[in-house]
Amino acid sequence: MQRQAHAAIGQPLEGEGRALRRTGYLLGVSDLLWIPQAGLISIALGKMLADLSGAGAAGLQSALVSGQLFLIVAALVCLALLRTFLQNQALNGARRVAHKIQSRAREHILQVSVKRSPSADFPASGAFAARITEQVDLLGPYYRNYLPQVMRLKLVPLAIVLVTAWFSWLAALILLICGPLIPVFMALIGMRAKAASAAQQEELTRLSGMLLDRIRGLETLILFGAAERTEDDIRSAGERFRLGTMRVLKIAFLSSTVLELFSALGIAFCAVYVGFSLLGDIQFGTWGAPLTYSAGLFVLLLAPDFFAPLRAYAAAYHDRAAGIAALEKLAALIAEIGPDSPQLPECISMEHSAAVALEGISSPPSIRFSDVTLTLAGRRIFANMDLDVAPGETVFLAGPSGSGKTTLLDCLLGFHNLAEGDIRIDGKSARQVAGPLRRNVIWISQSPRLFHGSLKANLLKGVENGVPVNEDDLWQALRLAGAEELVRRLPHGLATQLGEDGFGLSVGEIRRVALARAAMRRNAALVLADEPTAGLDEDTAADVIRGLKTLTAGRTSLIASHDPAVLEMPGRTIDLVDLAAGVREGAAP
Repeated sequence: MQRQAHAAIGQPLEGEGRALRRTGYLLGVSDLLWIPQAGLISIALGKMLADLSGAGAAGLQSALVSGQLFLIVAALVCLALLRTFLQNQALNGARRVAHKIQSRAREHILQVSVKRSPSADFPASGAFAARITEQVDLLGPYYRNYLPQVMRLKLVPLAIVLVTAWFSWLAALILLICGPLIPVFMALIGMRAKAASAAQQEELTRLSGMLLDRIRGLETLILFGAAERTEDDIRSAGERFRLGTMRVLKIAFLSSTVLELFSALGIAFCAVYVGFSLLGDIQFGTWGAPLTYSAGLFVLLLAPDFFAPLRAYAAAYHDRAAGIAALEKLAALIAEIGPDSPQLPECISMEHSAAVALEGISSPPSIRFSDVTLTLAGRRIFANMDLDVAPGETVFLAGPSGSGKTTLLDCLLGFHNLAEGDIRIDGKSARQVAGPLRRNVIWISQSPRLFHGSLKANLLKGVENGVPVNEDDLWQALRLAGAEELVRRLPHGLATQLGEDGFGLSVGEIRRVALARAAMRRNAALVLADEPTAGLDEDTAADVIRGLKTLTAGRTSLIASHDPAVLEMPGRTIDLVDLAAGVREGAAP
């Protein structure tokens, strides 16, 4: 699974890969245009020197009047404009492709996360937010900078060496000796840089998760006198992050030093050779004829551009180290949140799913589990399980914790892949109707989520698209959940602002508001409840049970609970221990 996730996030699509290679070639071509530019400059200066030394100022003035230098300058300007155009095209194209890859990576992670069961374990929100923001952002420089530089590196140095060798084989040999040392040392340093970058990203994830968790629980920490200890923990985490950042910077500065050293040595050796050749102290290194002023200047102008792609590649190598480390962390994240997340068949389009939702799910639906076998993490949860739920029937799933109550509800919503058997809703495969069903179900959890915003906005999240609603409907839903008096006591009523996760309300109050929100989904044909009264006092649990009785009336309902008060509601109770073991209803154990 981790390898598949890495491929899904880490590899651009075929068209994007071609676009990145094209941007690299454009950068290479723009660099190669410097060769004719350098040639024109050396020719012009050589001619000016010859005219100045031969005919003096009059000869130079005659050359200027003749327009030869004007043509050279015009050609230089045209080549410069063309180089600028190609570089802009390459950089803008690479930026667009990198942005697409980042967007697709975020979309892929979010799609995997939403296919995860709401009751399943999930990474800390701070860590998840850090990975889907900072670590996905690190993919941009990797694709935008590093991959185009690889293509550029394949073209420019070789072409410059060949052109330099035409005039001086010794200058080309100097470039060949000094040039490859840069990638060799960068590769050695890059191994350490990748490890340091991965450790730093992991430290950033831990720091982000710690800060967000401490902020969300700040009130509790203050009440229990743990604020000072929390300050120490945050201070220690910040210090670890600082030290990690300095380690990464130390490696970056070391690589820059190595890069500048070898490039400076290569250019210096070429300059020394050209200078002594023009002075006549060195008589070798060419193909017979001595090195002229124009040829020597041409070699010197090409030498820095021989090292330019190597320097750009070395600088982008840090982006590669950070990008590869981010890919591994993102792959681990997907492997963590998505091993049991099924993929809906690709052949089912959104239009077809909508049609199934309208035509295939009646109100209320029938449910049938046929020979269902499910294995999670190597543990057999269900074995040849059969269960029939008639339309409009209320079924209570009883049993101790770990008997599979929540898992059965997850299977119904398509959150797990079955090893054997089938689940049918009104004769349609549960996987086929999973998407529409999740949008057309009343889900009541033991840990409901409220969001930052007004209480009214939270209630409206339960309303189906296109369904008209007024304030009386909101108060009716609150009345059903036993939360009307609670809301009327709030300072601003329905306009009262709630914090993230219902901050400002107690657990029981959050449960009542969530039940009222569920009641706003009036057209839902199915009710699923997972331990709706867990952790509640008797009065709050009684309010929730009364609301459940109203919501389940006329709807097919499955309620997982071990609360005796819930199990006393009208309906059929099934012991999930026997059912999960394959004991059929009505059969002797």
